[in-house]
Amino acid sequence: MKKLLTIAILIFLIASSCKKALEIEVFDFKDPENFYKTDKDLLQGVNGVYKNLMTWDMWISPAWYSVLGEDDDLLLDNWLAGGYTGNQRGEWYIQRPWKGYYYAVQRANLVLKYAAQVTGDAAMIDRIKAEALFIRGFCYFEIVRRYGAAPIRTEAYTPEQSKNIARSPVADVYKQAEADLKAAAAVLPENYTTGKYTTADRGRPTKAAALGLLAKVYMHMAGDELKQTNYYTEAITAAKAVRDMAKASGYPKLEMNYMKNFNEAEQDNSDEILFAIPATHSPNQGSELPGYFSPQGRYSGGGSGGYVSMRIDLFNKFEPNDNRVAFGTAIWDSWKNNTNEDYYYVSRLPAGAVFKSGGTWGSEYGGGAGYGQDTYTFGGKEIFASPRLYSKKYTDPNAQAKDENGNNPIIIRYADVLLLLAEAENEVNGPTGLAYDAADEVRVRANLLPWTRNLSKEDFRQRIRDERRKELYGEFQRRWDLIRWGIWIPTMKAAGRDRLEFQKLYPIAQEEIAGNKEITVNNPGY
Repeated sequence: MKKLLTIAILIFLIASSCKKALEIEVFDFKDPENFYKTDKDLLQGVNGVYKNLMTWDMWISPAWYSVLGEDDDLLLDNWLAGGYTGNQRGEWYIQRPWKGYYYAVQRANLVLKYAAQVTGDAAMIDRIKAEALFIRGFCYFEIVRRYGAAPIRTEAYTPEQSKNIARSPVADVYKQAEADLKAAAAVLPENYTTGKYTTADRGRPTKAAALGLLAKVYMHMAGDELKQTNYYTEAITAAKAVRDMAKASGYPKLEMNYMKNFNEAEQDNSDEILFAIPATHSPNQGSELPGYFSPQGRYSGGGSGGYVSMRIDLFNKFEPNDNRVAFGTAIWDSWKNNTNEDYYYVSRLPAGAVFKSGGTWGSEYGGGAGYGQDTYTFGGKEIFASPRLYSKKYTDPNAQAKDENGNNPIIIRYADVLLLLAEAENEVNGPTGLAYDAADEVRVRANLLPWTRNLSKEDFRQRIRDERRKELYGEFQRRWDLIRWGIWIPTMKAAGRDRLEFQKLYPIAQEEIAGNKEITVNNPGY
């Protein structure tokens, strides 16, 4: 699919009637009315919708950067993202995704519009429409979580239409995401060997992806944002349907090697990843994540700053032998910096290393560990010991530049769905066998024992929340979980990162306020 996206982008930008998101030289132009003739043209159009998710308004940087540090999992310095006190203004990295997600909505709407006029395989056309609906539903889910009330646009914009659309209530935006994902789930193939998908289509959303994301939408609707707890039952239905498909057909399934999900060379074939933002090694088509998460100097594509690592207080919560934080496979135990000097995590120094001097330890953004390093001698040369717990979730040694990484930012995995199922089932029925079974699948894969089946509802709730934190650390899920649980502010305070009520939402883009007469003020506090 990545190859298809690379081929499709120029064609799609030529055909699209909305503003280019990338600075690409265009040598010809076809307006959409003349471009969309066949199902093959429609396929090129939907490929372009995927591509718009990996731009400088989206997942190259700002979509994940705006969430960076907004939880209690990661160690980072005060200058990164919101720093110690959170976002106070409409910084570029929190406004740009507003534009980016609406660009993707417009492109999805174009595909849905022109699907009515193209000729070809009817089943293929329906599948492409379902893909567009999935992406639109995903975009509205992201928009409402980040910005709250928002305009709902379900038709492609044309110049004769008014740009002025009022913000719809939060509940209505969630309902739009729900409607799109339900419609997509009704049509999308169950896997890559049935229906209109083949193995070459890996990366496109399946029925499991739509239902899994729908379950997450329901969990937010049931949670603190809407407090409509009846949606826990809907979440159970959607998540259980995914598990039932897994039991019946073997797809999706947990990768027995946890880190395979994050291996750039293997993740495209993962049966666990239900949807991820497609990244390639082409210019402007890869996320900057490895440059932030890799140890200093380790990342080949232009160097890395070693800016982001795991908080030691989170690391200490993992049980012994949990392979999700195993040194060498999940956590860097040693590395070389950009001047070929040898670094080790402090507890992984080679036997016989002799302490020489202590480093200068700088300030850090909560959670212990600091930024300094100590110097040792070993084998006739100096080596260094670092206290930083660097995750291997974002590593691409084949990258050539900071925005040419093949790592796909993951939106939802099957493990995520299993934990949602366990959580929702517990909220409705207490810790039933279904709740334990779903959680145990994730724990056993992590090399841990199943839970003893004598927990109270309250104890199970806390256990499953902790398990989500451990399973999904560094994947930009924690902030949203804390908000839907209604505990983001006290959790951030306990982590030494005080946040205020208004910071639950981000400010919408100033361009929207300037160009939309129905929106005259921003979210409170900005």
